[in-house]
Amino acid sequence: MKITADKITSQLSKGLSPVWFISGDQPLLVGEAMDAVRAAARAEGFDERESHVADARFNWDKLLAGLDNLSLFANRKIVEVRLATGKPGREGGAAIAELVANPPPDTLFIISSPKLDSATSKTKWAKTIATGGVYVDVRAPGPGQLPGWLRGRLRAAGLECDDEALELLALRVEGNLLAAQQEISKLSLLAGGKPVTAEVVQRSVADGARYDVFQLADAAIGQDVKRAVRILYGLRREGVAPELTLWALARESSTLVSLWTRVEQGTPPGRAMSEARVWSSRQPMLSRALRSHDQGSIRRLAAKASLTDRIVKGASPGLPWNALLELVLLIAQPQRPMLAGYEA
Repeated sequence: MKITADKITSQLSKGLSPVWFISGDQPLLVGEAMDAVRAAARAEGFDERESHVADARFNWDKLLAGLDNLSLFANRKIVEVRLATGKPGREGGAAIAELVANPPPDTLFIISSPKLDSATSKTKWAKTIATGGVYVDVRAPGPGQLPGWLRGRLRAAGLECDDEALELLALRVEGNLLAAQQEISKLSLLAGGKPVTAEVVQRSVADGARYDVFQLADAAIGQDVKRAVRILYGLRREGVAPELTLWALARESSTLVSLWTRVEQGTPPGRAMSEARVWSSRQPMLSRALRSHDQGSIRRLAAKASLTDRIVKGASPGLPWNALLELVLLIAQPQRPMLAGYEA
């Protein structure tokens, strides 16, 4: 059965399927869907949990063999498998189809992946899950749906918000749901039980954590290398999710690449930034950044942003925070991509 994430509670109330597939690109919503299935499983006596990341070298045969060797007296167990790229390969696809067709007793599978592309969603293993298991399609709210989504989250946190504040908050998070949840948590403290106004939202921005992903993006684009690296180290110390940090840096990288390309094709910089809806207060900073790039540095930036995205999401080997550091350095000093020696 294929459902959207908002139907997961209703589906769980009908009983636990032995195989769940949760697919989407928003870590917050995917994590919440997985938490809902885990909670229902724990209530049914699934006390143990093991996790795997299935990359190109993952041994599916070993996973299946381990399940076949479970003792009659083994505890009920949750087995989670993260498909790093959303493509399990031939062996992985066959193993998933086998798990759906013949699920081991006392074992519940939660398979997660990035959003499947059109071709992958038509493969035999994906169709098998949709018919024999539960396929949860996690969809992020679109730009027109985001204010309503935010209002619902605010109300769930016991907060009411006026329209001006809601619009400001939507602009602040720009569709990043991890950032949205972080802002709502801050607003819960700042509002003090009163309605959330635009002034409160602005104060949340000003009185945020010591280190902020938006400050990091501005420092990198502004080519303040030491400050950018210091903020990055601070974000890591404060436990900020690398996915959230990646979002801010990837957004700036994409903006730079897009603007540089348009300017190179003859569009005046001011017009290119206006059409890209770059805030007027940030245009001088971006103009300076664009002038420091050439075709080679733009290509390196696009490639580095893509690689960093894969590393942070577990699709390529590497250390997420090291990859983020390299991306920061390439944004901040495009002609010197490999800098070292900066300390927090």
